[in-house]
Amino acid sequence: MHIKTVCVIDDEPAIRRSTVALVRSLGCEARAFSSAEDFLLQGMEHEVDCVVCDIHMSGMSGTTLLNRLRATGVNVPFIFVSGRATPQDEAAISRFGVRLLVKPIEPHELADLLAASLRI
Repeated sequence: MHIKTVCVIDDEPAIRRSTVALVRSLGCEARAFSSAEDFLLQGMEHEVDCVVCDIHMSGMSGTTLLNRLRATGVNVPFIFVSGRATPQDEAAISRFGVRLLVKPIEPHELADLLAASLRI
């Protein structure tokens, strides 16, 4: 049986840690990254089953990361989390049919989205 891998990309350490803990409680492997650039440097885009990503981070934004991945044919499920999504963010997200959770996120909402995305 394949253990699902979820990458958590968030520049807030507390959010990153709590999201990783939630992912692991679902029986998945969790990999944590403090930036979109770190995620890309590790080459995880072809080895991941789902990405949970903040939108607004220092450096590359989550929406820029999603655009880059989709442009290269990577269609991994994506779940965005943000405390301050703009209408432009929401428009970019909706183009790809990606879900957005507003911080502070409710653990059960994220767990439900992960379960649906990963089919677990």
